[in-house]
Amino acid sequence: MPKISIIVSSEKIDKIFPAVTLATTASVMGWEAELFFTFWGLLALRKGYEVKEVSSDYKGFEENLRRAISSGAIPSWREVLEQGKKTGRLKVYACSTTMGLLGIKEEDLIEDVDEVVGAATFLSKAKDSDINFFIS
Repeated sequence: MPKISIIVSSEKIDKIFPAVTLATTASVMGWEAELFFTFWGLLALRKGYEVKEVSSDYKGFEENLRRAISSGAIPSWREVLEQGKKTGRLKVYACSTTMGLLGIKEEDLIEDVDEVVGAATFLSKAKDSDINFFIS
């Protein structure tokens, strides 16, 4: 079975959306998929945290994206993530080192997180992937 591994290190919606969409699409296609949220990307996994901003390069499109999500024209990134999780082939990992750095506890994370792991553990999982991405 093919496998995709994606490292997410930004909390900006224009970074998280493609990462989650690629992982979910892969899982729906029968692939194994894993997302490793580290540094600022980990912020998006906190309960109650709303990803709202886009990167400065795409500020001009921010309002269009917000409108599309709020109108239901496109699902939110969390809805897309939940679709992938339902396949049973998408795993979400939170970086243990970043959690310590940012003072985030395991109970602060959303339910979609499968495991808290360090970089070495994630890399040992990702080394057998057919595709690896780093989205920052």
